[in-house]
Amino acid sequence: MSVVGFDFGNQNAFIAVARAGGIDVLINDYSLHATPAAVSFGSKNRQMGVAARQGVSTNYKNTVLNFKHLVGRKFDDPVVQKYAEFIPAQLAKGPDGDVVFDVSYMGERHQVTPQQVTAAHLTKLKQITEAQIGGTVSDVVISVPPFWTNDQRLALLEAGQIAGLNVLKVVNENTAVGIAYGIYKKGFLPGLEEKPKLVAFVDVGNSTVTASLMEFNERQCKVKASAADDQVGGLFFDNIIREHFRREFQEKYKIDAKTNPKSWQRLLDESEKIKKQMSANSTAIPLNIECFMNDIDVSAKLARAEFEEMAEPLFQRIRNVLSSLIQQSGIQNLQDISEVEIIGGSSRIPFVKQIITHAFNREPKTTLNADDVVARGAAMQCAILSPSVKVLEFNVIDNVNYDITIDYLNKENQPVTQQVYKVNDEFPGYKNLPLHKVEPFTISAQYEHPNQVPYTDWKLGTWRVNGVTKPADADYRVVKVRLGLNHNGIFAVSKAMFEEKVEEEVEEPMETQTQPPKEGEKQEGDKGEEMEEAPQEQRTKKVKKVRKVVHELPIEQLEGRLVNLAPYVEFERRMQQNDLNEKLKADAKNAVEEYVYSMRDKLCEQFAEFVTEEESEKFRALLTDTEDWLYGDGEEAERDVYEAKLAQIRDVIEPPISKRQREKLDQEEVERNLREAEKEFQAEQINEPRVEEPMDTK
Repeated sequence: MSVVGFDFGNQNAFIAVARAGGIDVLINDYSLHATPAAVSFGSKNRQMGVAARQGVSTNYKNTVLNFKHLVGRKFDDPVVQKYAEFIPAQLAKGPDGDVVFDVSYMGERHQVTPQQVTAAHLTKLKQITEAQIGGTVSDVVISVPPFWTNDQRLALLEAGQIAGLNVLKVVNENTAVGIAYGIYKKGFLPGLEEKPKLVAFVDVGNSTVTASLMEFNERQCKVKASAADDQVGGLFFDNIIREHFRREFQEKYKIDAKTNPKSWQRLLDESEKIKKQMSANSTAIPLNIECFMNDIDVSAKLARAEFEEMAEPLFQRIRNVLSSLIQQSGIQNLQDISEVEIIGGSSRIPFVKQIITHAFNREPKTTLNADDVVARGAAMQCAILSPSVKVLEFNVIDNVNYDITIDYLNKENQPVTQQVYKVNDEFPGYKNLPLHKVEPFTISAQYEHPNQVPYTDWKLGTWRVNGVTKPADADYRVVKVRLGLNHNGIFAVSKAMFEEKVEEEVEEPMETQTQPPKEGEKQEGDKGEEMEEAPQEQRTKKVKKVRKVVHELPIEQLEGRLVNLAPYVEFERRMQQNDLNEKLKADAKNAVEEYVYSMRDKLCEQFAEFVTEEESEKFRALLTDTEDWLYGDGEEAERDVYEAKLAQIRDVIEPPISKRQREKLDQEEVERNLREAEKEFQAEQINEPRVEEPMDTK
């Protein structure tokens, strides 16, 4: 049974697996730890991961990148429009207002949702994991930003279902980091009864900056406060550099890179490389691109100081995140914070480290792996939750990121708005709400301050509790409603019930009173011998008793994220099967090609002594004809045709070679046996005792 954690990043994903020896971060089919979040749709199949990312230039309009923050969003969402320029594929508005990607797949136009693209990405991660562990993926935990809303979390769970994954939990990224830290620091943390250790974590990723303050005790992690900004990160730093070069090229070469989508994407990729080089060098970094646009070669350079000046608005957003965290936490003295840990790829930017140092009045530490710590924490969370793995208990207490209120009618049918969660409350947890009702009723939930939520729909959902009737002996029923945030951070009305007193007649045994005999007297029938006790008839009586009966009421969700996944699941299964068929066909073709090349070399080397000159020429001609066929008529053949072709050429070439190899082996064995026999004979001659004949005395 596998226990897996996926770090679902905007640019890359990381996979970690909990095993007996600890947590392992897996490599993909290109021997890399980072698997690009990229999906491309082609005329024959899909490409995911490294292959999709490398093929952007050749399949630009059908490749989807930077889709993470589009999951669960509507087309008109400002976040969707902001990310549109970073996504090669064309965005469109779906029938229900959701954002979709308009792509060509197997010769037909398709509109696929971000959830479907995410499912394809998760499918790739699943395939990588299964190839590495040699088994099926059963349980998985996937990370999400802590500020993700109800709909976004539900949408990611939908993607998991479409991909055929059993998602035990969607864990907040900062919480996963805290789990990894708490477990790795086992034995160095204060006891549960002692004052907790306070640690700050700053995650500067590709598309988000998240800062968290957490309390640690031995075997426990509690998120005290968190703050985030989804408008700053590595991608936005890259874009600042790209815009700088765009302006320079307009002046210097009279070309506008933004008018050519492929060149615009290429410039973004080159800008990322420049950013990484500037992190290690203070001198100006050159940029040279051949045939960039309109067959024009371009060149430029950028120094770190110039970049820091251009990126000041983004740096200020990071400062705001850190200030918000400190303010939320209520920390009066920054010295109460024991450590500051930084993670995320963009934390390597020198000026980012300076900002963090200034905010906390101390140098941040880099003891955690900046790239894969979230995946490690997710795998640990999966191990904690999975019944297939036994681990030491580790308690995780998360925090609520938004104020949540509910609306309902009271017993006077007056509307009531009640706050059920406030920022930094603990979750998971549920609340029981007693309501006086005589008929079915509804409860709706929403975020209390929509302007503080980076999402267009501030409503969480509406639920109808059915089956409520007016009791005969009272004015109303007391209906207890259970609602709250589950372990996925998703709000729901999960249960409703009422208790009813029921009077019923039951039979109980009657008590019988018998006077015992006086001392020295015998009971009637006692003749000095023991007598068997005569059976007595058990007498009963009917009594009235009142018992409580709990009636669970059906709950119907009227509003919220209601999606029929069946068509998406079926389409994903068809695409997975088609991907598999194409892979098997490619493997069969590669097997023929590999055989042609390897056999051609072997005929000149190790098999040269086993073929005649005439056979060698014949075999070479067959291999050449096969090679020509592979790149000609057989280039688009089916799998069974390749397999038949391989069998055909092997049947021609291998039998005479195998026959002569066996003959040689047989001859060698005969010669070896003769040599052994000769050695044994010589040994016997040497070891045979000499018999002396008697001397003739005559």
